[in-house]
Amino acid sequence: MARILVTGTLAIDYAATYPRTFAGLPRHDGINLSIHLSQIRRDFGGCAMNIAYSLALLGQQPSPFAFVGRDYEPDFASHLRALGMDASGITMLEEAHSSHAFVITDANQNQFTGFYPGPARSQDFLPRLRAFAERGFDYAVLAPDVPENMVDAARVMVELGIPFLCDPGQGLTDFQPSDSERLTELSSSVILNEYEHRTLQSHVGGALATLDCLIVTLGSAGALWFERGHEAGRVPVVAIDDVTDPTGCGDAFRAGFVDARLRGAEMPDAMRAGALTAAISLTTPGPQRHSFDDYAARYANAWGERPAWLAR
Repeated sequence: MARILVTGTLAIDYAATYPRTFAGLPRHDGINLSIHLSQIRRDFGGCAMNIAYSLALLGQQPSPFAFVGRDYEPDFASHLRALGMDASGITMLEEAHSSHAFVITDANQNQFTGFYPGPARSQDFLPRLRAFAERGFDYAVLAPDVPENMVDAARVMVELGIPFLCDPGQGLTDFQPSDSERLTELSSSVILNEYEHRTLQSHVGGALATLDCLIVTLGSAGALWFERGHEAGRVPVVAIDDVTDPTGCGDAFRAGFVDARLRGAEMPDAMRAGALTAAISLTTPGPQRHSFDDYAARYANAWGERPAWLAR
């Protein structure tokens, strides 16, 4: 069991379903549209917490680090306690609202998301993170956050010698090229989806070729990884029949990948693990409702073997 620091956001998600497709909506200048939704629900979310949730299910010891608002109590706090998760890295600011995500999913599993970062831009972020990280961690995941927090978090991990996976995610929409350049310089392993990869590449160009590991998830086309700018391999998705909700499946991929690597898996196996955990998360509504029961058997069923590192 590894101690894993996960920085980023804990959010309250409002997830809604649009029963048709976004592609079928009328096209015109601007985005002044009104659509009728068929379902809505409230979920525990936030990329950092989604990743921490899956890491805990996989038997790791994650410690989320995030700033939250007064609406963290009582529900989210009780959720962490029920998981037995270390909440000492959570700072609650009474004058603020927590991060919120508003997600609309269409019939083709496309999503439109609005995100409110809450109290993320706190002047206490850097000193509190440094003090927390100094407690000692085996690994870190830098989940999407505001640019200054991600750069500061990467700097702290480098200073303390804590290896980490950098996951700028949807936060890249707020990055200036200078932010992206600094974050890339500090990182050795980065994970992105296809759109995020294009965005980061437009900011830093050939600097991505300096990364030891760059993972790009491709949705239904699977995922691939690069080592020092050269494509090193690909994995397909794990086929499932009952896709329910794509929210958080990328976070589940990250948790499965990190768990496998920390257990000694080589890159192909770790990528397969990520594909499996992502597929499992797709079968339940919300990013923190799935389970990994019979995980080893499911891995063997999906990939035809049970590797030695998967001793569960």
